[in-house]
Amino acid sequence: MTVTTAVVVLPRRVAVWASDRAVARTSLTGIELACALCAAVWFSAGTPLSALGGGAALGGGYLARRVGGQLTVGAFEGWLASTCGLAGELAVYAGLAAGAAPGQQRVWALATAAAVLLGMRKVARLCRPAPGRPQPSPGDERTGRDRTLAVLAGRLPGLPAGERAVVITVTAAVYGTRMSLLVLTWWGAVALAWAVAGPRPQSGSARPAGSPPPAPRPADIVAARDDGPIARFAGSLVRGQLVPLPPAVAGLTATILLATLGLHDLAGPVLLTPVAAMLLAAPGSAHPHHGPLDWLTPLVIQAGQYAYLAALGFAKGVPGPLVFALTGLVGLRQLDAAYRARQPLPAGDPRGGIGWEGRMLAAGVGAMLGVATFSYLALTVYLLWLLGSGSLASWLAGRAQPRGGRRPRLGS
Repeated sequence: MTVTTAVVVLPRRVAVWASDRAVARTSLTGIELACALCAAVWFSAGTPLSALGGGAALGGGYLARRVGGQLTVGAFEGWLASTCGLAGELAVYAGLAAGAAPGQQRVWALATAAAVLLGMRKVARLCRPAPGRPQPSPGDERTGRDRTLAVLAGRLPGLPAGERAVVITVTAAVYGTRMSLLVLTWWGAVALAWAVAGPRPQSGSARPAGSPPPAPRPADIVAARDDGPIARFAGSLVRGQLVPLPPAVAGLTATILLATLGLHDLAGPVLLTPVAAMLLAAPGSAHPHHGPLDWLTPLVIQAGQYAYLAALGFAKGVPGPLVFALTGLVGLRQLDAAYRARQPLPAGDPRGGIGWEGRMLAAGVGAMLGVATFSYLALTVYLLWLLGSGSLASWLAGRAQPRGGRRPRLGS
């Protein structure tokens, strides 16, 4: 079987087979999620043989994803596929951490870093503006196979889903699951930079399955920030006169600096200093975000939120799996906010909630009062409720009463 057949032709043929039998896109999403959960169980054993079993399950899930990408989907199906895809991969990372060294905080810190980078990459694909129409390249006489290999080589820095499955399987089977997490973290950082600054499919060209949706509107960027009541109130005070990106970058810089210096020995209100630094980004919530680089603001805010939650949790002795679960759910919430920004939903849409600043404040106050583990557990339960009974219910209601709006497709 050639590379072209394995990567392009096989999913297309299976998609035709699935379409002839009226296989729903949601069914393929369920198969992908089930395969990811099975892979997580296999990887949690931490042996080379179980890693091969987990890799086989990941391969089945990736085939289901590719087949689903060939089918026509609506807004709900695209959101469900992307959300379940991220949730399944987070489960795989948790399985890798469990198989590496149960109970070790450093392993869970690696898994958390890999999960954070993956979540930010998916949001970047939704927020980043698309370039103009592609220019023809006369004289390009490469064969179909050469073009396919060139496309695959160009995809490698971005570490798409198929390449991630191969990396996880090979490193876990040969070097152990801890090495898998290390590679995913370092390569994930490169992939995030590639998602922000690297090339992307042209807006005028046909997009393959798994490509990002069309360019977002400024209003989509504002909604992707996931501001809460405090940020919205601060924005109303300045009435949109404050540009959003520079204050957010300043807050992120201060937050990372404080997290790097360490939060172990800090106590009392000093623990809220990084939160106060990130609140510099709050007044920008009322700005229209129409600047050429304003689309980066949700990513900067998201990075500050992740840095604080992870550093504070590990510094205050919160169990590693709980820190991982909270940051993973924050990633799912941010992805949900970026998707729902593009699709009008009916009344009862839980957009906003307590927002990024509310989550940081809740974690910080809990640590200040000496109940950090309880506050992280409460935030985890809250986000599970928000994503389940809140977000999913509103998407289902929107599916029952379709409205106008662009329909995002599944990201890789």
